[in-house]
Amino acid sequence: MVLSDHVHIARRFQRSIRIDIDHKDIAALEGFVCPKSSSDVLTAIGHHVAETGHGAFTWTGPYGSGKSSLVVALSALLSGDAALRDRAIKAIGKSAAQSILESLPPRSKGWLTLPVVGRREDAAIVIGEALEEYGFVGTSRRKRWTENAVVEALVELSNRHPRNEGGLVLFIDEMGKFLEGAAQEGVDVYLFQLLAEAASRSGGRFIVIGILHQAFEEYANRLSREMRDEWSKIQGRYIDLAVNAAGEEQIELISRAIENGQAPAKPGELAALIASEIKRQRPAASQYLPDTLEGCWPLHPVVASLLGPISRRRFGQNQRSIFGFLNSAEPCGFQDFIRHQSEDALYEPDRLWDYLRVNLEPSILASPDGHRWAMAAEAIERCEALGGDALHVRLLKSIALIDLFKERSGLSPTDRLLATCAGAASKREAKEALEQLKRWSLVIYRKFADAYAIYAGSDFDIDRAVQDALGHVR
Repeated sequence: MVLSDHVHIARRFQRSIRIDIDHKDIAALEGFVCPKSSSDVLTAIGHHVAETGHGAFTWTGPYGSGKSSLVVALSALLSGDAALRDRAIKAIGKSAAQSILESLPPRSKGWLTLPVVGRREDAAIVIGEALEEYGFVGTSRRKRWTENAVVEALVELSNRHPRNEGGLVLFIDEMGKFLEGAAQEGVDVYLFQLLAEAASRSGGRFIVIGILHQAFEEYANRLSREMRDEWSKIQGRYIDLAVNAAGEEQIELISRAIENGQAPAKPGELAALIASEIKRQRPAASQYLPDTLEGCWPLHPVVASLLGPISRRRFGQNQRSIFGFLNSAEPCGFQDFIRHQSEDALYEPDRLWDYLRVNLEPSILASPDGHRWAMAAEAIERCEALGGDALHVRLLKSIALIDLFKERSGLSPTDRLLATCAGAASKREAKEALEQLKRWSLVIYRKFADAYAIYAGSDFDIDRAVQDALGHVR
């Protein structure tokens, strides 16, 4: 029986979210996992609105960091639909959800939400069209949406039923598209200043949340100094909150995404060992880390720990890269693996190296990791040329991968860790293979770190070259 017979990726992780389509769809919350860092962002918004009356925010995070999913969750939590709200409370967590609802009381009918997806057009027209599309205003203002008209309509809407409705939340996804368009045309972004001012004067009834992939001023790089200063002043009216799950949160997402048909089991020896290696580097790691790693089967725990850090590099797209890997049928990918391997197989680090090399190598070489990657790839080729067997190559790929992404994973290629990446080979065989790699000058053992690394030197024999040169000197 092959793994694909009972290993699947949860449906929730097989598609991306579009806020204007999914913001009132209970199915969009199915299986949603809200990392603590994301629930902290929602709690921070509630605190700012309740304590200071500030109502303008930006969420900044790289592609695929879950910002759109968070919009759907907050929209559901604040809605007047009891079923939607209950699902959102379950996803966000009861404690955090209760704190948000206390800060942003929904009253009997909940908050109105207006989702807008940016494009390279006049933001006032796009927001005005969204007001019409969702039936918040009549169509009499069609083609006459000015900046002031949009702000007036939004403020009026937020105060429509103060006793029954919490207010209005304007979500602007892909806000960077508006900024890119404005920068390209050389026009100002005064509308966003008006929105921020209106939100902060609304007494907590109007909230604006813009969603960005990079800092506000980054979109203004091509503008004049004067325009950049103007944009910077507008950005200052928004409180910027980072949305980017990391570390253990990403491992948790992976374990939720993989439905392996197994009941929760006590962590195995492999998961416990990898968790202990991470805790050695990061004492603050969760006590539940072994259970989370066990839940990532059939991924090897080392692979589960590396996917997050790899996705955060310049050639990755965060959670989007993780779930792209889990769903992709690319050569050496996860779907390819489960369709062709039996139940006793693990997706090990050497296979992840092959996946990256086959599918992403050009992007990696163009990134800041390019030099180290090229050096590791050359070492693997030299190993094969020197007669290295499958175990030598497997260990070399594992060392290269773990060492390349060790800063964020908490893992180092130690003897103990590499023994788990050696497949069916015994610890003694793995140790002998590592000694051979050292003799071939393919890896170096760093005693101070108690770990191996790809040898950065050359196989050029400088002593012999000096002797040959001296032989020709009179």
